[in-house]
Formats: sequence, structure tokens, C-alpha cells
Amino acid sequence: MSSLRAYIVTRILLTIPMLFVLVSLVFLILRIMPGDPIRATMRPGAPQEYVDSIRHAQGLDKPMFLNLRGSSATVLPEQLIVRAEASADSEVTLLVEQGDRFDISDRTRNEEGEWLRIAVDKDFEGWISPEQQSWLRRVSREVSTLEEADMEGHHWLQVRIPEGGLEGWGSVEQFKVSINIFDSQYFNYLWNLLRLDLGESIAPVRGRPVITDLANKFPATLELSIFSMIITVFIGISTGAYAAHKRRSAADYSFRIYSIFIYALPVFWLGLMLQMLFGVKLGWLPVYARIGTKMQPETIVQAYNLGQKLTGPLGEKAIAFLNFISNFYVFDSIVTRNWASLASALKHLALPSLTLGLYLSGVFTRLTRANMLGTLQEDYITAARARGIPERVVVYKHALKNAFIPILTMLGLQFALLMAGAVLTETTFSWPGMGRFLADRIEYRDFPSIQGGIVFFALLVAGFSLLVDIVYAYLDPRIRY
Repeated sequence: MSSLRAYIVTRILLTIPMLFVLVSLVFLILRIMPGDPIRATMRPGAPQEYVDSIRHAQGLDKPMFLNLRGSSATVLPEQLIVRAEASADSEVTLLVEQGDRFDISDRTRNEEGEWLRIAVDKDFEGWISPEQQSWLRRVSREVSTLEEADMEGHHWLQVRIPEGGLEGWGSVEQFKVSINIFDSQYFNYLWNLLRLDLGESIAPVRGRPVITDLANKFPATLELSIFSMIITVFIGISTGAYAAHKRRSAADYSFRIYSIFIYALPVFWLGLMLQMLFGVKLGWLPVYARIGTKMQPETIVQAYNLGQKLTGPLGEKAIAFLNFISNFYVFDSIVTRNWASLASALKHLALPSLTLGLYLSGVFTRLTRANMLGTLQEDYITAARARGIPERVVVYKHALKNAFIPILTMLGLQFALLMAGAVLTETTFSWPGMGRFLADRIEYRDFPSIQGGIVFFALLVAGFSLLVDIVYAYLDPRIRY
């Protein structure tokens, strides 16, 4: 048992640098892709100031790896006028006071000297020009005016801006600059990952946490993956074992041809054919969505009136968890005893699960057959037959059990890939899972959602790979050494 514990610890330690490389590659690849992800989500002609404010909110105005320009700036004079451009002649935007601290979003040098562009945070309260107030209202930012005054030769409005979004330029000499070399896109990205913060989406709903979207889509994908793997295991392993048992028979050749044919079919075409047959021609099964209209079951909290029973901070967390569990429609329908919703959920699962299950079954037919052929030649199988053990028991109990370890490895990896989102199948059946979510976000050029989704997929695959290796080591002690 000590060798198994040592193997598990070693695999976990090896998984950590693998995950680090994965998330670093995701970060780097998305940054070197052509195009501006913020500008791509904007309508043509969007003001540059608005684009810059969104870029600052996403942290994309920081240096890539090391921040040498400065991360924050504190105002030194009693009052300082901040301007729209890096020039003393440009229009005024903000009037800031001594001690005010702002994030630095850019730094440049021109013939007038060195300039900093500063950005106000959320819940900002201070003085802005009337033109900036008009601009904020044009871009649908909430602004509360507190008072008006004339200072430094200009008219100013004291306002409260809950969302922030204003930026301006000031001379470097007027600020005390604080430098944190790790306040960069890369290190902030790693730190946010450690806190399970995948950022906020920028389209189609700006400001929505990516982790919330993934939590809403993950149950649909998990349900589809589980039922697909049940079909895969039932068809693939049974046909592979039977083909090995009846080697060089008509059944063997038929199942081998089936395994090649089914895996060669485009999965979206297979899904469309099943839709046409069972959904359009026969009308037996629905062809899109997770559940019928008006058939979505009550949540567990609603069904058992737990909202009034679970109170306080722990109660809120329990309710949030139960609401997440209720997104698994099959499980939720069973728990709430809503049999009509259960029937509808299973009907909607049938075609996409069958599509994926059939498609993957070809791989397991060939894999099971190949491993079974080797196992059936072993001496202990010959000895079992010599002792008069029924052939069915020899093949489907002793031989299949010993041939199952590499099959289990492939099952775990394929399940992890399904959990990462079967994009084509989910798109074909309008299945609201993670694969379709990622495809939609790519279309919107939603940079944070794409990044967060890919990282989540990578973590899923790495986690299942670790789990499969541990189960493999438990079943086969030889690989622990």
C-alpha cells in the first residue's frame, strides 16, 4: 500500500508542472493571435476612450510579463488637472487631489516630457469635466452628480461613478509611481487562476463572470458525457469481446468493419441522419434542446421549500450548491419526483447520447478485441478451459477482466475529452453545453470566456488523466515501480 501512496504523490507532483505548462501555453497562444479582442466585440466607430476603458477593466492594458512602467500612481500636488491626451494643450478630463491613487494604464514620452495615463477605479467619487459626464452617459455609464464648482480656470462636476471607466494623462513629475514588476497580465492571470477567478466576459453579456457561465453549462455536458459513455461501453466492449471470442468468423469481420465505418463517419453527419430518421421521419424523439418547453423541473430548493429553512452564510452556500445540482435535469427530476420532466429529459438525451456513443464505440470495439485476443492466448486461460470452466465464464469473466486495464485508461481519457465539450454534437443538437458555449464565444470573440473555457477544459483533462493513472496503479501493481 505504501508503494501506491508513493505513486499517487508522485503523479500529483508531476501534474502540477504539467498544468503550469498548459495554462501558460493557453495564455501565450491567445496573446499572440492576430486582432484586438476588445475592438472585435465593439461596433464600428466605437470611441477609443470606451475601448480603452474596457481594455483596462479586463487588465489587457498591463505589460505582458513584467511591469517596469509602474502599477499605480499617487498624486503629489494639492490639485492636478488630468487631460484627454498626453499634451498640456488637450482638453481636460479630471481634477484630482493630493493623495489620490490610480492604476497606471499606459506610459509614454513625447517632446513635452514623460506622461502617465491613469484610470479611475470602480465607485470613483471626484471631479470631472461636463464633457466627460456627457460621454459617460452616451456609453450608458451610471453617473450621479453631487455638486458643481469652478476651479483652476475650468468648470467641474463632482460625481460618483460606480463602474469607473474614465482615463486621463498627467505628467510623470506630478505623481509618485509605485512599481510592482509582477503586476502584469501573466502573473495576474496565474494569481486569478489560483483563486478560481476566470475573469469576466465582454460579449454578449459584459461583466458576467466566466466561472458562472461554465457552471451553468457544465451540467448539460456532464449528463451528455455520462449517457454517451454508457452507450459506448455497452456497444464497444460487448462487440469487441464477442469479436475476439469468435475470431475469424462472420461476426468478427462484421464488427471490425463496423468499427472502421462508424469511426470514419463525421459525427455531425451521423447526428443529422439520426435527427432525420428518429425525429423527422418517425417523430419518436426530439432533435434539439435539453428538455421540453415548460417541462423544466423545479429546483430542489423550490420543491422542498428550503429557501426559508437554510439561512445565514452557510445556508446561502448550501442553496447555491443545491441550485447547481438542480441543473442536472435527470438527477433533479428524480429527487423532486417529477416523472414527466424525467421522461422529457431522457428523450432529449437519447439522440445526442446515441450519436456520441455510436461514434466512440468503434474505437472500443477494436481496442477490446485487440486486448482480448492477447489475453485469450495466456496460459491461465488454457488452464481454465482444461479445468472445464464454461467458455462463457472464461471469456467474459476471466479474460475480459484482465484485458480491461488499457480499456479503462482509454475510457477515462475519452470521458475527459467529452467533458471538455463535444462541440460538433452539441451544435448539431442545440445542446446548451460547454462545447457549444465555447463555439459561441469564439464567434463573439469573447477573449476572457475563450481563455477561461480552454483553461477549464485543460484542467478537466489533466484531472481525469491523474484519476485514471491512480485507478490503473490500484488495479495493476506492476506499474507502481
